Amino acid sequence: MTKSYLMNIFIYQIITYLFLPFVFLRLIIRAIKQPNYLCTWDERLGFYSKKLIASLKNKNIIWFHCVSVGETNAAAPLIKILLNKYPKHHILITHSTPTGKDKTIINSSRIHRVYLPFDIKLSMNLFLDSFHPSVGLIFETEIWPVMTYQCQKKDIPLLLMNARLSEKSLNRYASIKNFSEEVCGKFKMICVQSQEDLRSFRKITKLNNIVITGNTKFDCPLSKNKDFPIKILKKNLKLAKQIILVAGSTRQGEEKIILDAIKNLDIENLTLILVPRHPQRFKEIERLIIKNKFSFATRSNMQKYNQAPQVLLGDSMGELLNYYDLADVVILGGSIKNFGAQNPIEPLSLGKKVIIGPSIFNFKDIIQKAEKRKLIFRYHEHKKLNSLIKQLVASKKNITHQQNIKYFLKNESGASKRLADIVSQYL
Repeated sequence: MTKSYLMNIFIYQIITYLFLPFVFLRLIIRAIKQPNYLCTWDERLGFYSKKLIASLKNKNIIWFHCVSVGETNAAAPLIKILLNKYPKHHILITHSTPTGKDKTIINSSRIHRVYLPFDIKLSMNLFLDSFHPSVGLIFETEIWPVMTYQCQKKDIPLLLMNARLSEKSLNRYASIKNFSEEVCGKFKMICVQSQEDLRSFRKITKLNNIVITGNTKFDCPLSKNKDFPIKILKKNLKLAKQIILVAGSTRQGEEKIILDAIKNLDIENLTLILVPRHPQRFKEIERLIIKNKFSFATRSNMQKYNQAPQVLLGDSMGELLNYYDLADVVILGGSIKNFGAQNPIEPLSLGKKVIIGPSIFNFKDIIQKAEKRKLIFRYHEHKKLNSLIKQLVASKKNITHQQNIKYFLKNESGASKRLADIVSQYL
């Protein structure tokens, strides 16, 4: 461990302490729309329930860090395998967002969920000393200097799982290459999603133990909301004979582009189901629909209509897969503006025709592979969205296309089993 690294850690700590008041202010601002951000600040500082700490005393703990919903979904198949493989071990999952912590996963008395503390020495030590995990499995790209340093000091092996590195992240880490090398070097192993991720990590770390294990999101089972009132929805909104276009997990600025694209489609029996990613934007999108003079309904208001609305606003949580199941065509949110795309595996798994825009960095490897096999439909200019929707709405179901999707998904699965075998080396 070099003197320059210790100095960098010291400087990083000073900067973190200086910015801590602004971090709390940001949590307060976010709490205006999501009140859960005001909860459990004690955990974010490293103070946990004495009852929980006592219940886990002298227990073997496998620690997962899953910052939000995406990482939690990605970790779920591995969690299930390890629960079955190690019946005496407990799983501790840490999160950074309320949506991540509230995400429903496997029901087990051996799963415990808390917030990860801020990356400061005092708080991180309180966390590690409270739970004494046997191993830490950090999902995707959560690389925290103090966390990695303190785990090494306490002889807690850390593994970076399902790791990916976007071009933006790579440039950021490369700008502080020496520090990045030292921080990444604290991981016992980095398990990456793709060959491109392998090359990217090798640009910022000299760690030899980097392996390609694939993407665990291919192993995630589809879990539709069983309480979704599909029959009532179809009946009340007269959707039975409609062509359904679903725009799923849309982000800021994307809804306007989609609404503009369907204005001149001239398809009478088309209904757009618009599902924003963040619930705090539901009212904003409702106003946008009204401004654009579409007839519309909302999921939260299940009243009867005389004719099908042009737009249904999916102002509900945990029902996106149900909407995808209704769809004839899916537009993938996050890909239209520069947000890197949402998960394409879910609509593909349902055999849907999937439209993806120009921004794909979050799922670049998956999307490029699917695009090469002509399993998805991409556009690169917003003016092309209208004609692409029209083309796919007019096209008939293709059995060969759906069979090719199934083969692709099956061929890409298995990452969770490979990761479980790796984790076993540290338990």
